[in-house]
Amino acid sequence: MFGCCDFESVTAVFFFRAPRKQTMITKGIAKYVYLDSTEKFNGEDTGKYTLTVAVDDKEAKALESAGVKVRTIQTEDGGSYKARKFSTKYPLSFEMVKTGDGEAIGHDFGAESEVQVLWKAGNEHPQHGVATYLTAVKVLKRTEGYKSQDAETSEFFA
Repeated sequence: MFGCCDFESVTAVFFFRAPRKQTMITKGIAKYVYLDSTEKFNGEDTGKYTLTVAVDDKEAKALESAGVKVRTIQTEDGGSYKARKFSTKYPLSFEMVKTGDGEAIGHDFGAESEVQVLWKAGNEHPQHGVATYLTAVKVLKRTEGYKSQDAETSEFFA
């Protein structure tokens, strides 16, 4: 006996931390960029900022091995590509979208830009697989976004 406690009658209590969400990087080509406003679908606001990225077979396999579902998108010319949508409920700050050289560009990049997406794995959904929460974007090869199309458009959006 130790003080007032009998070790044979003591119940052990353990505290476990919730597992941290896995952070991953996926590389591909930006297809649909909704980072300056929330995405609209069938006329309804989804309430989410999204980036849909076309991925090659290697990236698709890496995503699928993490439980993420990858869609095959059919193109108008009869071709197809594999893609995944990354989303967040909150707008990415200007500093969370940078070029490969580290220059912050905010949301000023367009579809067909080569990107790396930093994202966190969320809970698994039976239909959609593991959720992919957008954290940051690195733009490796930039196509012009709506803010930098030309001098007239730039002036209009300034």
